[in-house]
Amino acid sequence: MAATTVGDRLKMLVRSLSMTHGDFAKQNGISLNSMSRYINNKRSPDPEFLTKLTALKVNLNWLLSGEGGMYVSAPWEAKPESKPCKKAEVVSTKSTLSDFADGTYSRTILLPVLAEISAGMPCKVEENFELDNFVELPRIYLKDKLDNYMVFRVNGQSMEPQIMNNDIVLIQRKDDWSNTDGAVCAVRVNDGITLKRIQ
Repeated sequence: MAATTVGDRLKMLVRSLSMTHGDFAKQNGISLNSMSRYINNKRSPDPEFLTKLTALKVNLNWLLSGEGGMYVSAPWEAKPESKPCKKAEVVSTKSTLSDFADGTYSRTILLPVLAEISAGMPCKVEENFELDNFVELPRIYLKDKLDNYMVFRVNGQSMEPQIMNNDIVLIQRKDDWSNTDGAVCAVRVNDGITLKRIQ
């Protein structure tokens, strides 16, 4: 599920800043009532409010249309159309190259937090989990098709200190379990799901 309205994207922005709606409204010089109208799509954001968001480096094109990333690129970053070639180096322990040949280029992707995942006793996957939380991730970390990735919020402490309670985890769906020794995996048990280190 994507953030399809200005209100949805504004909620996502406030969450990404770890602020309450009231604090965000106060910081940006609007009333909580106006903020509520923006979020509920009962009113379009005023130009003065949008101008204040530019100080936070918010990409107004993303906010108003959903195109591009949540934040404006730093001025020293090359624009997608000015990239000199179609290859980019992936930052990792191995020196490999990735192709970006689809003609469009966005540095980030928004993925919904699908459910809670247990770090301890398996927790039941809620059917009506609210899909209004999103995370913005660099595309360069996603080596596979987007359909093969899922995002969960951790509930439990059995994986601490590596994975803390309430952390967000990105899981890559795989059919091949041959190279998972020592890896942290999401394991489905009956109607529950849990994080486990495979040994």
